[in-house]
Amino acid sequence: MSTPRITVLLATHNGLRWLPEQLDSILSQEGVEVGVTVLDDMSTDGTYEWLLDQAAKDPRLTVLPRQGSSGGAAANFYRLLDAVDIDSQDCDLIALADQDDLWLPGKLAAQADLVRTRALDGISSNVTAFGEDGSRSLIKKDYPQRRLDYLLESPGPGSTFLLTPRLVRECRQAVAAHQDAPMEFHDWLIYGVCRALGWRWLIQPVPTVDYRQHESNAFGANTGVRSALSRIGLINQKWHRAEAIKMARVAVSVASPDRLRELDPVLSDLTARGFGPRLRLVRLAPQLRRRPRDRVLIAGLILIGMW
Repeated sequence: MSTPRITVLLATHNGLRWLPEQLDSILSQEGVEVGVTVLDDMSTDGTYEWLLDQAAKDPRLTVLPRQGSSGGAAANFYRLLDAVDIDSQDCDLIALADQDDLWLPGKLAAQADLVRTRALDGISSNVTAFGEDGSRSLIKKDYPQRRLDYLLESPGPGSTFLLTPRLVRECRQAVAAHQDAPMEFHDWLIYGVCRALGWRWLIQPVPTVDYRQHESNAFGANTGVRSALSRIGLINQKWHRAEAIKMARVAVSVASPDRLRELDPVLSDLTARGFGPRLRLVRLAPQLRRRPRDRVLIAGLILIGMW
């Protein structure tokens, strides 16, 4: 069998202090041919200049011209997804990379083998969060998938993803079609597109990434009291519901016919008010989240009108 050729999309913004270690963990992956395409989001700490210097030394690294400020990590990844040449003979699969994580040895080779042997279009995994104080903890994402979990959550950090070109192609089209109201989480959108199409996605129980936690994280591991209070605040402001509505609209636009029959009424209930739609969403709650505790919590929040 030929060695999988994997294009890694790396989004950067003021990440110079972490990039050398992270880039080394990507380029040192064995059992695959790796090429890294980087788009810097107007860094001011020397990140872009450092990347250009590294690219001059290593042909596996391609630094794209900067395009001005994107406004956030998801928007920068959307640009990367649009820029990658998925029809190239050098691109069998596409991975996403944050600037501050560490990839474990064998990540790409193991995931590529699973994509091939299980006929997957997407794969993600649990991660191990680690802090600057030396703390480490498992972030579990591999609870059994539910029929509609993709409407309310992602399958883990995008830095654990490995995708087929045909899924990237569908995601490009979905982003373009909904650019008037873009989703704030690219990893959530990618998972939702895959599942709405009826394609296969696996969430690995074995962590593939050490997920660095620091004060500059755009979004962290969502653990602890402070994070819980922040999430409750966002739920109370209807932010999470608004993102779920965006995801449902994307899903409806790409869904296979059998899924569309279920998604249309769900989208209607998400955008409606009143006791009837709320009760139907409560009944649907067991299919909306993977973790059992989260299914009970979302049902209660919907019932009292907080979500």
